[in-house]
Order: sequence, then C-alpha cells, then structure tokens
Amino acid sequence: MGKARRLSAVETLFGSKRICVRTRAGFLFACDQRDWLQRNLLCNRVHEVEVSDLLARQLSPSDVFFDVGANAGYFTCLALSVGVQRVVAFEPDPLTCKTFWAQIRLNGWDARACELVEGGLSEQAGQLDLIRGSDSGESGFGDWPHRLPVGQIAVNVMTLDDYCASKDVRPTVMKVDVEGWELKVFKGAMKTLSDRRLRLITFEAEVDRQAQMTDRRLFDLLRSLGFGIEHIPRPSGSLKPTENFCARR
Repeated sequence: MGKARRLSAVETLFGSKRICVRTRAGFLFACDQRDWLQRNLLCNRVHEVEVSDLLARQLSPSDVFFDVGANAGYFTCLALSVGVQRVVAFEPDPLTCKTFWAQIRLNGWDARACELVEGGLSEQAGQLDLIRGSDSGESGFGDWPHRLPVGQIAVNVMTLDDYCASKDVRPTVMKVDVEGWELKVFKGAMKTLSDRRLRLITFEAEVDRQAQMTDRRLFDLLRSLGFGIEHIPRPSGSLKPTENFCARR
C-alpha cells in the first residue's frame, strides 16, 4: 500500500498517464494508471506473482501457449519473453486489443510473434454481450458478482475446439482467466482438453473459505479428462473470493 500511496501523491502533482515499466520478467509494459491491473503492475512490476512464477518455470520455446482472456497482454508478453515460439491470445474487447498490440510493439516483437484472436470463447459459436467492467480485467460474459458494469458491446464468440480445428493447432499450455466464464470455455474445448499434448492449464475460479472451488463442475470436468488440480496459493497467504488453480497431467 505504501507504493500505491506514493503513486497517488505523484499523480496529484503530475496527473494520470500511461507509464512504461520494466517488469520483473524483463519485458516492458505501458501501464494505464486508471486501470487496477496495470496500476498494480506499475507498483509491483509483476502481476499475479504465483501464476507468473509458475508459467515462467514451466514454459519452454517448444510450447504452444494459449492466453485465454488475454486482456492487455501481460501473460502473452511473459511467454514471448521466455522464448515461446507460438502464442495465441484470445481477447473479446476491441479497445483492449489495441492496447495488447501496443505492448507487443513496445517490446520490439514482430506482429507475427503471436496471433491475437479478437473474439471470445464459449461452449458454442455465436454472438454475446461483453459486459465491460470498471477495470478492464473484470470485463466478461454473463452475470459475475465481482464486476462493476460500465457498459456492454456485442462481440463474436467461438469454441476453442472450432478454432483449433480451423488452424490445425493444439496448445500445450493454457492460461484461462475469463471472470466466471471458465466452465463455458471448457465445455467448448472438450477435444482440445482431451488431447494429451495439453499438459498444463492455469485458471481462475471462485472459492469458499477453505480455498475449495464453489463450482465443482470445473473440478469434475478436468479430473474426468485426467488432470490433477491444485490451488496456487498467493505468496501473502491471503485468500480472496477468486483464486488461481493449476491443472496438469
């Protein structure tokens, strides 16, 4: 909190604007101080340290990394910074997609270094209303209790299985952060999840006070496909309404 207070004092003097920070992983990220996720990254130089550390350890150049719910591109940049040769990111908000590409250019990566799919994922193809949150990291589909809605926009959605079939590609590692829409994404990805090449998934889920998923359907679906599932604890030991999990074979 001390860093955040000092940042507020600086803002009082100079106003709010996008500030470039070199993250702990070494890549650059232009942070919008009005956005909580990016403001936190500006203060701490790392986002979701427990997930960042896990992916940095596990990813290798030969992996095919899918960043589902890419937002402004932090985890895509993390994957590129450790040398992953093929990254596919999925982000439904067209405004956030512009920020995503700005982060890629900031680091001098060729636009061909990754593919950005400007659309959402669900259990069937069609069109859905994307509910924009007061913070870009809270935007998503459906009724999610941790979101403060500030608007909505109709966007196209597809299934992950359809995407993989159309591109003839399969992920080996996935990060899924879709604000309560995880089960819908997984239901549209049963063939992808069944492929043994997929060895690791990090995802977010709502939890109870014992850090157990409140929606056991997520747990049961992944276990039925041969994944072992474990909670990824925060370094602080604190427990929030949504926590990160790791599913691995």
